[in-house]
Formats: sequence, structure tokens, C-alpha cells
Amino acid sequence: MSHEKSQSKYLNWTNILFFTINTSVSVVGTILLLMYGTIHSATWILAIITWFLFGMGGITVGYHRLFSHKTFKAKAPVRFILLLFGAGAFEGSALEWCTDHRDHHRYTDTDKDPYSIKGGFWYAHIGWIFTLDPSTRNYDNVKDLQDDWMCRFQHRFFVPIAILMAYLIPIAITCLWGSFWEGLLIAGLRIAALQQFTFCINSVCHMFGEKTYSTKQSARDNWFTALLTFGEGYHNFHHQFPLDYRNALRFYQFDPSKWTIYTLRCLGLASDLKRVSTAKRLRYKMQFDFNQIKAMKSNIGELVQPLYDKVSSQLLHIESLETAIKQLKKQNPFSANGKLSQYQAALSEKNQQLKAAHYELKYFIKSWNQVLANALRLNRKTALLDGVS
Repeated sequence: MSHEKSQSKYLNWTNILFFTINTSVSVVGTILLLMYGTIHSATWILAIITWFLFGMGGITVGYHRLFSHKTFKAKAPVRFILLLFGAGAFEGSALEWCTDHRDHHRYTDTDKDPYSIKGGFWYAHIGWIFTLDPSTRNYDNVKDLQDDWMCRFQHRFFVPIAILMAYLIPIAITCLWGSFWEGLLIAGLRIAALQQFTFCINSVCHMFGEKTYSTKQSARDNWFTALLTFGEGYHNFHHQFPLDYRNALRFYQFDPSKWTIYTLRCLGLASDLKRVSTAKRLRYKMQFDFNQIKAMKSNIGELVQPLYDKVSSQLLHIESLETAIKQLKKQNPFSANGKLSQYQAALSEKNQQLKAAHYELKYFIKSWNQVLANALRLNRKTALLDGVS
């Protein structure tokens, strides 16, 4: 495949020198400028704006949720602009970024994972970039993107586009208030910070945080990294449901990228927003909770098994009804012996069944949450007594 651990014997001096020089010069230069000069407030505002545009627009919404996972469709102008913003983040072309990321999801925590946490925190964070041999990329998993002329264009002319977006345009803007060096240093500082924030998803979110939907892989939810990456921190959810355009579900969870995509749809610039069904998500969540209960020292797992089976069966029933409704909607309304009324009756019946199933599910879920809370409370008491004894 395109990534093997043998790449650790290779040193990518282009990446090493760029990261080292850009980071050191921008950090030291900015400090010196603050000590012996001044940085206009307009320059800081420009840095924040480009951080949002290139970080949220280019990487999170563009490279990640649109091009890597295809969680939604976007109009051509939006796709083109997101590719420009992505180049401005200086994290490689869309083809490079997406082939690595798709391999990461397909081979998570294995030797074929390009930034596997099994290689250690440093390797997952940035070490893999320093040891990346570009010749190991074969792009077999991004042929769909290679068919897109915009992605091909951005890949072919990535360096000049990236320099234009990341450096030249910000410098040109700061020159309007007579400050070339402010534009250069703040642009470099923004690039360095944005790269480190992105890399935290590969390192921090695979080592620190909580697992909420699956323990089969190292991905974890980390609310702090979500603040730095425009919602990408809820990583356990993302690895379990990678085709969902959202990374966070709760109102208090920070995911502005989700709302950006939703806004694009409201403006007619995006469509086909994919989201995991509530029934499927709850089924995975319940399975995760039940596995936690079974791992406890007490025999609570045996006691709650009947309720777990009942709720799981109800969730599967809801999923089957949702699938049946989708299939009906795809049919020709006049296919039922040429009668529209029969089609409408069949669709109405399925919708009524689904509504009733959801109504019944509410009580099942309420009972399950009570059982889970009691089980966790009992487990804490048991652990406390064991510690005392």
C-alpha cells in the first residue's frame, strides 16, 4: 500500500526545513517586532480572518469533510474557493491530504496508517511528515478526486497557489498600511499555528480524551482540540461515523464547520448533507454503554441484558422502517399497479409505523439511561469499598 513503516528510515528535508524555518523565523520575528516595534490591530484581525478561512474553510470543511469523506456536495465555485483556502493552509494539496486521510481511516492504528498513534505521540503529531517519502503515495484511493479538474489543477500548481494564498495576498494587504514585515511574519505564524492545531487531531485526539462510541480504535473525543480546529475534536464520533457532515451533535459542543456547511445548503451552495440516522447512532452508543457495564465486577450486565436486547431490537426495527421509506420514495409513485393512491397509502403506513416506533423508543431510552446511571453509580461504590478493604 501507499504507507509503510519503512518510511521512518527516510528523512523528508523539504518538510523538515520548511517547518523549522517558517516556525522559528515567524515566532522569533513576531516577538522581536512586538519588543522593538508594533503590530497594527488590523494585522491581527487579518491573521484571525485567514485562520478561519484557511483552517475552517480550507482544511475542515474543504479537505476533510468535502473532499476526503464526501459528507456533502458543493457547487463548483465553492469547491474551487475551498481548494484555494486549503492551499493557503500549507498542508499539501487536496490529493495528498486526502489520500493520507483515507488511508488513516482504512488502516487506523496499523502499520499502514500514515500517522498511526502506535508510532508514538511525536510520530503521529509531526514525525510522520518529517519521514514521509512522497514516492510511497500511489493515490489509488483518490481516483474520484483525480477525475476532478479542480483537484488536478490545485495539485499541479500547489506551490505557487499556496505561496500566493498564504504569503503574498496577506503581505499585499498589510502593505496597505505600510507594513511588509507584519504581513510576512504574521502569515508565517498563522501557518505554523494552524498546522500544529491540525496535527493535534492525529496525536492528542488519539491519546487523550474519552471514547463515546467505540473502543475498537484509539480515536477519542477531546473538547479542547475542537476549539482549535473548528469542531474536529470529537474524534471518536468521527471515526465511528466518518460520512456524517457533523463532528459534534450537542448544542454545547463546538462545531462551527457543521453550521458553515448547513449555511451553504441554506444558500443553495451545498446539498446532500449526509448524517447518520439517530437509530443507528443510538445503537452504537448503547452497545458501547453495555460493554462498559459488562466490564464491571458486578453481575449487572446479566440483569440489564433483557432491556438491552429489547432496545436494540427496537432500534433495528426503526432502521428497517427508515430504509423501507427511503426505498419507497425512490420508486415511481405510479408503479403500484398504476395507482398513486396505493403508493401514498403504503408510504403513509410506513411513516405511521415509524412514528409509533420512535414514540415507544423514547420510553426505552429513558429506562436505559436510568439503568446506566445506576450501574455506574453502583460500580463507583464497589470500587470505593474495594479500596477501603
